[in-house]
Formats: sequence, structure tokens, C-alpha cells
Amino acid sequence: MAIYKPGRPNKYNPTTQSGIKPPAKPGEYRMRDESGRITYIGETNNLARRTSEHIRSGKLPVGAGGGTLEYKVADGRSTSNTRRQHEQASIEKHQPLLNKSKGGEGRPAGK
Repeated sequence: MAIYKPGRPNKYNPTTQSGIKPPAKPGEYRMRDESGRITYIGETNNLARRTSEHIRSGKLPVGAGGGTLEYKVADGRSTSNTRRQHEQASIEKHQPLLNKSKGGEGRPAGK
């Protein structure tokens, strides 16, 4: 089952506020640094909230040399388990710098 539509992800730059702001929906996201390298991959049940958390923590820098967020919204058939499996496969494939684990440790969606 494909839980994400094919094609390129939406992009959002919090420094310039260009692109499409992430919605309050479940999905997977990637953060890229100013050189375009993927630095972090994650899965969440609320893309908008998680983006704000990463900005506040400094993991997604805002300002000179800031990063870009790419995300895909999951379809209505996805579950937290299917999104985590996809996240784990993405982390294994791309080996992002800031992911300290293989993914999937978050609490289940809806709790």
C-alpha cells in the first residue's frame, strides 16, 4: 500500500516563509541544510506542530544559512505503524546526519 502519492514533496523554507506551510495532518518530513543534504527524516501525526517544535529546538534553523523542510501528507488509509515503517526505510536509505536511531520510537498517533 502506498501511503504517499508519487511525485516530489512539498517544500517550505521557514526563513523566507516561501513554499507551502505544512498542514496539521499526518505525514513524513525531511530537513535539508543550506547545501541540500538531508539532515533529518521524521514521521508525525501533525506536520505543522512538529515543524514548529523543530524550529524552536534549533534542529531546523531559521535565519542566515537556514534549512528547508520537505514533506508529504499521508493518505487517509495510513496508520502510525505504516508511517513508521516508511520512515525507517527512508532513514536506512538516506542515512541523515541528525537521526540518532533507525526511527519509529515516537508515541503512537492519537496519544
